[in-house]
Amino acid sequence: MTMRKIGVGLVVAAYLLLLYTSLSAPFYARAHPHLDPVMLAQYAAPWPVALGSALVLAGILLAVVPLRRGEHWALWTQLAMLAILFITRITTDPRCLVVLDPHQHGCHTFMIAVLLGVIGLVMARR
Repeated sequence: MTMRKIGVGLVVAAYLLLLYTSLSAPFYARAHPHLDPVMLAQYAAPWPVALGSALVLAGILLAVVPLRRGEHWALWTQLAMLAILFITRITTDPRCLVVLDPHQHGCHTFMIAVLLGVIGLVMARR
């Protein structure tokens, strides 16, 4: 198995993890009513869930078709998509600022997905 195929697989896995975080947000909000409802509504409302799911679909399609063929524009587009998600989440979610502390709850799943996607893109580049 080549490095590119492994990288594409990691990118797809990262987007599936992001899909999980998007689709599980409404259930998470109902399971934790003690958390700030305004902050949870930003992620659990239908619009953010649909937008996140659409972005995941676009990311998977970009990974499976052009990135697998080695087209460089797909790599840079994927990197831009992950950067936009990362910057938006870091600036709007105060829980992401504590992600380096393993004893506090934050957006660990999101950060792992972004890191996995970047590692996959680096591997797919070769």
